[in-house]
Amino acid sequence: MTNVDERAHEIERAEQYRALVEYGVTAGIGVGHSLGITLEAIGAGRAVWTMQPSTRAADAHYSVAGGVLATLMEAAMGSAVHAALPPRTTFTAAGLSIALVGKLRVDDPEVCCEAHVVHCGSRTATADARVMTADGRLVAHGGASFLVFPVPQG
Repeated sequence: MTNVDERAHEIERAEQYRALVEYGVTAGIGVGHSLGITLEAIGAGRAVWTMQPSTRAADAHYSVAGGVLATLMEAAMGSAVHAALPPRTTFTAAGLSIALVGKLRVDDPEVCCEAHVVHCGSRTATADARVMTADGRLVAHGGASFLVFPVPQG
């Protein structure tokens, strides 16, 4: 593929993913709807998602639960990988590792998670992500691995 072809393909994959996410929010399904996680940007092996902390994501200490942050990060890394894959190829998460390095309260302002593809091969992909507050404070970082496989015909 030429660079122009690659860019067109990435844009198409990104638009497909955005449509899936928007459908889920509209239909009231998925993490976007249930946790208030929003896809802000996707393409070229990169994705940016935001989340408004709320009581829906609270643990017993009125902080955002670590599992909610892991969900935000997995969504961001998975969508970045999706945009980088060739046509008729999909993925599933194989592993996720995160480090929670700061407290995020349910009444804190919106946070941003930026993910980047590190490797995208024919069988596996990896990505990393960082969750930051609006004032630039790191809340969590981590990485994920994904199994890549062709979409079955039919």
